[in-house]
Amino acid sequence: MGPWLNRIGRKMNRVTLEQLDLQPHDSVLEVGFGGGELLAMILAATSGEVHGVDISKPMVARARRRFRRHERLHLHRASAEALPLPDAAFDKACSVNNIYFWSDPAAVMAEFARVLRPGGRLAICFEPAYELRKWPGHEHGFRLYEGHDVQRLFAEAGFGKVRGRWGSGRKPDRFLCLSAARLGAERDA
Repeated sequence: MGPWLNRIGRKMNRVTLEQLDLQPHDSVLEVGFGGGELLAMILAATSGEVHGVDISKPMVARARRRFRRHERLHLHRASAEALPLPDAAFDKACSVNNIYFWSDPAAVMAEFARVLRPGGRLAICFEPAYELRKWPGHEHGFRLYEGHDVQRLFAEAGFGKVRGRWGSGRKPDRFLCLSAARLGAERDA
């Protein structure tokens, strides 16, 4: 499953990495890392601490084997709704192809807001509803989103300065990566 996830997510991962605008010493969180390809890209792009959270026991075990020599990578098996991480610990965070499965998307966004420092950037990459409807599997446990739905979730959780980038590939045909900054003291001023 991991190699397949890496293959179908390759272009989405690249766009997400661009949207994060990583700096050399950023600390970064990826939620729902699946096959781990974006984790590898993040490790190559920054010298900061990197954390990965995934609910899947096999994906976490696979990543632990794959990245066993990376001391600055910390892997956690946990739900996106309850991240086992301290407040304001990260400069950047991301999630690719996971939003459809979150049982409580508002809680997940609140968790991202909690663990990101003010000014930190969150990138969410997903296939919009019209793309997922092309695939019959969307009827089994998927929650469908359009860009405005994700923008609303950002705003409700205290994110602003939204940027977006469309991407395309063989599968998915078209996807959207939205990123936003964690608002802080400037929002209250």
